[in-house]
Amino acid sequence: MTPEAAALRALEALPHAMLVVDGADRLVLANAAFWRDAGAEANRFPPGTALANVFRLMAFRGLLGPGEPSALAAEALAQDRTRPSRRNQRNADGSRLHDVAIVPLADGGFAMLLIDITAFHRAEAAARERATLLERALTGQRGGIALFDEAQRLVLHNPAYRRHSGANPEVLAGNPTLQQVLQALDAAGEFLTARDREHLREGLAADRRAPRSAQRQRADGSVVRYVSTPQPEGGFLIESEDITDLSRAEDEARRRAAILDGVLEALPQGVCVWGPDSRVTMFNAAYARLMEGAPLQVGDTLWDVIRRRAEAGEYGAGEAEAIYAREMARDLSQPQARRRLRANGTALDVRTAPLPDGGHISVVTDITELWRAEEEARQRASLLETAMASMRHGLVVFGPDHRVLVANELAARLAGHEPHEVWPGRSIEDLIRSQHAHGGLGPEPEATRIVEAALALDRSKPHRSVRATPDGRVVEVASDPTPDGGFIITHVDITAVARAEAEAQARATILQVMLENMRHGICLFDAEGRIVAANALAARMTDLPPDALRPGRHILDLREEQIRAGAYGPPEEARRVLGTRWDNPLRAPDRYVRRRPDGRIIEVTTDHTPDGGYVRTYNDVTEDRRIRDELESARSAAEAASAAKSRFLATMSHELRTPLSAVIGFAEALLTDPAPEEVGEYATAVRDAGRQLLSLIDDILDVASAGGPAAPAAATPVDAAALAAEV
Repeated sequence: MTPEAAALRALEALPHAMLVVDGADRLVLANAAFWRDAGAEANRFPPGTALANVFRLMAFRGLLGPGEPSALAAEALAQDRTRPSRRNQRNADGSRLHDVAIVPLADGGFAMLLIDITAFHRAEAAARERATLLERALTGQRGGIALFDEAQRLVLHNPAYRRHSGANPEVLAGNPTLQQVLQALDAAGEFLTARDREHLREGLAADRRAPRSAQRQRADGSVVRYVSTPQPEGGFLIESEDITDLSRAEDEARRRAAILDGVLEALPQGVCVWGPDSRVTMFNAAYARLMEGAPLQVGDTLWDVIRRRAEAGEYGAGEAEAIYAREMARDLSQPQARRRLRANGTALDVRTAPLPDGGHISVVTDITELWRAEEEARQRASLLETAMASMRHGLVVFGPDHRVLVANELAARLAGHEPHEVWPGRSIEDLIRSQHAHGGLGPEPEATRIVEAALALDRSKPHRSVRATPDGRVVEVASDPTPDGGFIITHVDITAVARAEAEAQARATILQVMLENMRHGICLFDAEGRIVAANALAARMTDLPPDALRPGRHILDLREEQIRAGAYGPPEEARRVLGTRWDNPLRAPDRYVRRRPDGRIIEVTTDHTPDGGYVRTYNDVTEDRRIRDELESARSAAEAASAAKSRFLATMSHELRTPLSAVIGFAEALLTDPAPEEVGEYATAVRDAGRQLLSLIDDILDVASAGGPAAPAAATPVDAAALAAEV
């Protein structure tokens, strides 16, 4: 067989459509694959047929795309074929896609090669769709996700994580390490307080090989919880939960690299023709380039080539004899297609087809880019599936037809479904009714109400609800629409939060009852001077209506309302009455008393609370002050009476001692020297002193009886001469 004949046979056996046209736009040859695709017999279009007729055939068979066939044929005929060109062409019904290459020939003609790349295009679209679906599920997740590899470099994250951490896209771009992310946030002022600094130090020093959780309050008041979970491949996953609204979530998938379009356009093909004796008859340069490292020569036998390649590791790991036997067992009398990965890392699409002379043709296409794209998509899908499986929330993604697309294992357990009840393709209506049937929605009639509400829900709008499960858990259920018309349902176990809220509410109720039953007015303020809690008695004691002391009102607002109500007298007198408390209304500790316009006296006490706030107590001391004033008056009267008594006793002591001393002195003189001439004088003196003493006693009795029943005045004789002599 001559090389020309071998070349013609090779072209005839090509699985891809090919035709050659001369410089006069007349058909030179077309292989069997072309006539098969065109749906025509080769003998109807012999060599020399005008190119216009060939293009009309292709147009009417749909090979030139949708549109009016005559116009398409004319457009194709008018194209410039003097320069190489390459394009993708879809047939009229859109079911097939060809890679159309035009190569000008030296004699002025051209060769056209049509390669069916429909399967490649569909595989790429399927891989892109699956990756987009999983990325959309991750992007729609309400919790933040950040996956780091074993070198602590950021592999992927969602917008929720960026929002929760306070990072901007520049901080998280370029696969930074966790340390770089935290340091960038620190430089941006994210960690200002001592507690934030401690959180930063612990985050940098944490051993990510062990599970870890932490939380902190950001400067905007939101509280974010972070959970770090080690991953089997050596990295770790950080999940963040934020109680604030997630409406500003951004699509994390923007940072993802788009799958390269048109990878098939750059794929060259290699051709090798084997004769009936299984020897190489010809191969082109593309085949040699694609099979670099596995050389062959014209005349080499098929078994020699296979054995040589098996020993060189061309077909992968394994015993050379076993690989040789496997390759030799292929039935080359039937068309075959397969893919394989070479030892040098390139991927090949290998197609073989029998030749009429008993030989066969082998066509290899470099699909390395497609292989890598598919492998990357598989890895990304596996990565996202691992991330979904590691989430602490239940997640179910539904398509526009309201059927399950993907779900993690936790979704069924949190929603109350039976194990393995949530599978792709099942409708949400079936899931709800099944959940109702086995009691997953609780007792009747509440369960029926939940079913009716869930079935009537408009899934094109966000919804939030909270319900209790039969096993005692409290679950928050969120439904959020997706851009394609589907929606995502998230289940979050908030049992601990619900219990804490219930306990806090019960405690607040008890404290309010205690406040309302106290005998004092109580008003609790936070550090900014805003009301936290107050009882009704406090409002009455401050001349304010009960609703004035509602939580959140500032003490300055209360003061203005008191001034308008006249609690401090005329409005212009308020500043004078309050004095230094005008500029510092909540100084503590402090105690003062003020009199209300109705006459009541209120004692006001202010003290600090441990959290930096203030507690103010109002005590009505009107009765205490009245009793205190009465006691003070009684004490003053008693002191005056005691002073008068002391003066009286001092005077009486002097007045009594004088006559008594005279009686005692003259009596002792009589006893010592009773001279007759002096007895009368001494006796007279004793008598006068006794009468004087008796007179004093009568005066004392008169004073003692003062204030009692009136006594008749008694006349007492007085010796005026004696009295004058004594004076």
